[in-house]
Amino acid sequence: MTILFRYFFVIVFISGFLNAQDAEPDAYQDSLQKVIDNSTSKAVKKASLFLLGEHLVQRNPEFAEDIARDIEQNFLNIEDSEEIRRNNYIFAASHRWQGDYKTALNYYQSIYEYSKDNKDSIDIAKSGHFIGTINMFLGNNVVSQNHLLEVANIYDKIGSAEQKARINNTLAGFYLNIDQLEKGKDQYLLALSQFEKLNDSTGMASANANLGLLYTELGEFDKAEMHLMKQKSLNKVFPTLREMGFHHDFLGLLRQEQGRLEEAYQEHLKALDIRENLSSTYNLCESKLNMGEVLIKLKRYPEAIEQLNDIFRYDEHQSLYQQQTAYNLLSEAYEKSGRHKDALENFKAYKKISDSIYSEESLEVIAEKDAQYERQKKDAEIELLNKEGEVTKANLSRSKVILIGTIICLVLFLIVVIALYKLYTKIKSKNYIITKALKDRELLLHETHHRVKNNLQMISSLLNLQSKYVEDKKAFEVLQNGRNRVESMAILHKNLYAGEDLNMVNLQTYFEGLAQSIFNSYHKSDKEFSVKVKAKNILMNVESVIPVGLIVNELVTNSLKHAFPKGQIEQPEIIIEMTESNSDYCLIVKDNGIGINDAILQKTATESFGQRLIQSLTKKLKAKIEVKNDSGTQVFVTIPKKKTSVVID
Repeated sequence: MTILFRYFFVIVFISGFLNAQDAEPDAYQDSLQKVIDNSTSKAVKKASLFLLGEHLVQRNPEFAEDIARDIEQNFLNIEDSEEIRRNNYIFAASHRWQGDYKTALNYYQSIYEYSKDNKDSIDIAKSGHFIGTINMFLGNNVVSQNHLLEVANIYDKIGSAEQKARINNTLAGFYLNIDQLEKGKDQYLLALSQFEKLNDSTGMASANANLGLLYTELGEFDKAEMHLMKQKSLNKVFPTLREMGFHHDFLGLLRQEQGRLEEAYQEHLKALDIRENLSSTYNLCESKLNMGEVLIKLKRYPEAIEQLNDIFRYDEHQSLYQQQTAYNLLSEAYEKSGRHKDALENFKAYKKISDSIYSEESLEVIAEKDAQYERQKKDAEIELLNKEGEVTKANLSRSKVILIGTIICLVLFLIVVIALYKLYTKIKSKNYIITKALKDRELLLHETHHRVKNNLQMISSLLNLQSKYVEDKKAFEVLQNGRNRVESMAILHKNLYAGEDLNMVNLQTYFEGLAQSIFNSYHKSDKEFSVKVKAKNILMNVESVIPVGLIVNELVTNSLKHAFPKGQIEQPEIIIEMTESNSDYCLIVKDNGIGINDAILQKTATESFGQRLIQSLTKKLKAKIEVKNDSGTQVFVTIPKKKTSVVID
């Protein structure tokens, strides 16, 4: 299961809500309450209620909602739009922290629309930031992207350093949600440096926690632990246990990935105990999902099923991601419990939600583009009519002598305009049809690559799952190699649907992801092996990349398995390099291992499936392959550029 896919954005808005009074939260609240209780001035009471409501939205959201309702009923000036907007922010934030995202979105949307009408850029950005983030919770990535990019554009022009840091932190989460892990990591590191310059403890805690999750997903456990411990130390400035709930859950996820399951269970239990006494049902469900996952790994299936079924009792936040994850884990728990019928039903529900997330986004993109086109068209028509009206008004002010000539000219002008307009409409219509067809084709290709990637990853997961039940080492190795080959094609299709060009593949990005996948499958870390990829700015068509990726997979796997006997090579290194000339590509895969005996190479060429696969693929590419022993094994594959398509049997 991908940790970041459902969880990364949980704390993107921790930073920025606490202020200088947070050093002594009880004293600040008590002082405001005394003013409210003792003051005879209605204006002073109202000002104090606003401050207290804003102070409590995170700490006690139910009380904050009551305060906002008191302000609305007894103190609010219905003609003061600024006061209404300020009170709506309290309503929205209190509902958000109670897990009622639908109601919170309604409040933020009303603020956003009002700010749009009044061209208040800062408030457009402020409310849009909340709307974009909550839509990530709900799985509406297209809506989220539109708002977050709008916010980023506004803050780039007129935002403060703190606002820029916050939107960078949120955008990092968005990039992770669409599987752009490296871009997300760069964005988080940028946000962290900005928060450090501002000495913003809450921002630094948020960025460190998110980086801890990201490095957990990337398998860089030392970095993950370092960032999570930094988050823990920074959490001392917070007045509630909410952020410690995040810390224990994130640390539990790290321990799961490290295989330290009992420690992971204890961390998730701490988080669950905290969140059962807090208001956010969304965060409570996250803890239940994590608890269900670790209980499955501990083979405590009935307890896992109980925790996971509990997810569906909370529908306030309507998170497709949480439902998707719950169904997937339930399918696994039922399968391992021997309840195959229940496992199948939950797997079907998981697949249905997975497909619906992408379909809903596609429909939103299409609807948005259509609406944008219609608005532009109407604006152009209105502008044209305004210009014609100005011309008519100017002509009426002229003398009678000029009037006749003007009318004649106007008639001729209108004829030309009508003719040009008809021509313009005809061209516009054709261009629209062509553009729509191209967009539909691109959308179809994106969806195709997306579904192919999902299917390949499902096959990879099934092979990985099957290998856990195989005791024969040879059979286990065959299943693992098969999984790696399938994974190499899945990574290719993921790069395609995430990129702009659906036909060409960036080999630098592809080889890096492929190498990382192979290393993860053999449980190798950066400390044990060094892998270098040198293919910057090299592009190759997708038909050729498939066999090239399979060849790289086989060669890197062979190096990991045979080139480095335990303890013989001090600093193992594998290099993947691709160069390009006018006539061909040259793929080089080399290591600094013990080298390969020519007799053994000749023998495995006839007996090893991997070697036969390499020979078959190079033949189909019309490529030449050469193996050298020079301070390790070096394999050179020269691929002619004239080959435009490859068929894999």
